[in-house]
Amino acid sequence: MRFVVAISAFLCLLPLARAGHPVEKDLKDVGRSLIREKKVLERLQQKSTTLLQTLSEIDSELAAAQEDLRKAEERMGEMEKELVRYRKMQEHASLSLVGRRQRLRVRLRTLYKMGDVGWMNLVFGAESVDAGLERIRFLRRLAQSDRELIAETRRQREVLKVAEARIRQQKIRQQELTRQVLKRGEEAELARARQVDALKLIHREEALHQRAIRELRAARRRLAGVVKAIEGKRTAAKGFKSWRGRLPPPVEGARIEVPFGLRVDPRFKTKTKHQGVDIRAKEGAQIKAVYPGKVAFAEPFQGYGLLVILDHGGGYYTLYAHLGRFMVKKGDKVPKGKTIGTLGSTGSLKGPYLYFEVREGGKAVNPQRWVRF
Repeated sequence: MRFVVAISAFLCLLPLARAGHPVEKDLKDVGRSLIREKKVLERLQQKSTTLLQTLSEIDSELAAAQEDLRKAEERMGEMEKELVRYRKMQEHASLSLVGRRQRLRVRLRTLYKMGDVGWMNLVFGAESVDAGLERIRFLRRLAQSDRELIAETRRQREVLKVAEARIRQQKIRQQELTRQVLKRGEEAELARARQVDALKLIHREEALHQRAIRELRAARRRLAGVVKAIEGKRTAAKGFKSWRGRLPPPVEGARIEVPFGLRVDPRFKTKTKHQGVDIRAKEGAQIKAVYPGKVAFAEPFQGYGLLVILDHGGGYYTLYAHLGRFMVKKGDKVPKGKTIGTLGSTGSLKGPYLYFEVREGGKAVNPQRWVRF
């Protein structure tokens, strides 16, 4: 219905746009937005695809683009270092070539001035045979030195050519990589725009909102199953329990946006049980382990995006969801305060934030009773 109203308004204002009215650009933007949102809506309403699957697909596109960008930026940095190395090689070869050319120039000038007679006088004008032989040996050494100097000059000239060729190749590779980076950046922005459109529709359309709530409940049940599956034999770990009310927040500048417990949506009046807390902080902020533990889970999880579960022993777990990227892997042992990822928006229905849970014996407990927020 809202699409019909928006399109009607668009058609009514079309004559103004044709007349060159200042709203022409705004109308075009609205038209593009409507078309884009309609495509997203059609995709979201497909029976074969759930909302959370759609968001997960978009997250995957975005994560892949961002990972490619990160790798490309690393390669660019390596190329820059290599380029500096080649330029230093080029500079050294150029200076060496200039010095050797200067020495050869002086030597050739001297030999030219001496002429053939000068060489004969130098050899046969010696006071004795031994002195003459010594002069001949000296001349041989001098000639050998000159040959080596000429050979080294040629070698340095080849080094210079190689360095110059590598610099040219490196610049071409850099230009191509820059094009790739820009392309992946554009793809990431398109994926992000689709994600924003999808979230707008879910928040605006009651049917989609209700559907998202049902899927989140199902995701919550699946998560409980995962925690139960990874819960092994309990060890006597009193450490975590002794820190009740004194654990540090998982992210600097943490602000609880949605507390633990029953939550009622102000618009659609839907009730959902919140098993953790939603924490607002700066996107990209470092997410840290609140207590030493072992990474029991570090994978994308539908409805929770990039999810990390830490096992602290004694049946205690902490869960960190919607991360922007992982900085640990399954099996890692992490100390208290170790960065396990960054704050992001993967799997999120409301943009970047951290969903944080504390579980005791597989049951979700109020994190605000454990952490000093």
